[in-house]
Amino acid sequence: MNIKIDKDDLTDKLSLVQGIAEKRATMPILSHILLSSVENGIQITATDLETTLSVNCEAKVENNDSIAIPARKLFDIVRELPEGEIQIEEIKNNWIEITTSSAAFKLAGLPGEDFPAVPEVSTEDLFELGSDILESMISKTIYCVSGDELRRNLSGIYFEKMNGNVLRLVATDGHRLSYVEKDLENEVVLKDNVLVPRKAVSELRKLLKYGDNIKIGCEKNFFITMTDGIVMFSRLIDADFPDYNQVVPDSTKSKITLNRDQFLSALKRVSIFSSEKTKSIKLSFSENSLLLTSVSPDVGEAKESLPIKFNGGNIDIGFNSRYLLDILESIDEQDINLEITDELSPTVITPFDMANYKCVVMPMRI
Repeated sequence: MNIKIDKDDLTDKLSLVQGIAEKRATMPILSHILLSSVENGIQITATDLETTLSVNCEAKVENNDSIAIPARKLFDIVRELPEGEIQIEEIKNNWIEITTSSAAFKLAGLPGEDFPAVPEVSTEDLFELGSDILESMISKTIYCVSGDELRRNLSGIYFEKMNGNVLRLVATDGHRLSYVEKDLENEVVLKDNVLVPRKAVSELRKLLKYGDNIKIGCEKNFFITMTDGIVMFSRLIDADFPDYNQVVPDSTKSKITLNRDQFLSALKRVSIFSSEKTKSIKLSFSENSLLLTSVSPDVGEAKESLPIKFNGGNIDIGFNSRYLLDILESIDEQDINLEITDELSPTVITPFDMANYKCVVMPMRI
């Protein structure tokens, strides 16, 4: 196998597969990528057996074949090379030689036939949506995905088909929940609602810069993504996502409107004094005023007040400040609503006059 390829193009495509290839894999082959010849170039494939990513790259190829190369080593070498054309040639015993006009590197590989097979899954029943739309929807939900590997049913984003062309994404870790929905131009082609692992969604976000539109869908227990010569297959989470509608309040007693930027800035300052363990912060609401308070015996105390629109009675309620910061950083609108019942019930946070994005966060005792 002899490949002549542009250095910058190869670097870009190799960077894309780094998140898939396992750095400390129990199977050595999983820390490798597969280089294989295709029409008009090469295909670069990485897998961790749960997620497989294949990307095409233009190149001049002689002696069609395939070989597995250590992903990180190849990337580290190629990205440091000067701009221009580089040559990758397979030599004896699954070694490759990487050469430029002034440098040469030899790297040990593995036989291409030892690399795990790409899932045989149809890519016909996919639906298309804007890359910017999907990026916005993911950014509004992924921060709520649970990091607890034992809670598999909370370790991904739930893709749910609503009425007509409406797609909804939902995520929760048991302490907070967010969902966002969008009315798309095309029909949402999902046979079932599906739970997509966090890693797959994180890798999916990297693909969104490669085209204005992206195709997604499901087949044979795989979530499929396709755009501009890039295909990703990710095994779905085989667990039941909880009935999240049970924790979203139908109604609340008090609605408070405040400026998102002011609230976010004050939270960042006051939370500096919160406990490292609990991240607790107290919000005290009174007529047209909000007082933020944080106390840590080892650090000190912080208080800051903000103007708000509120005519209800006094309310004191505690939150994990990190949860509030994550929500506010996901909102682009200038004003937000906080809907509160009492200090023990879920609080709902939404952008002002925007019904398609809703966040629910449980308070904490203070």
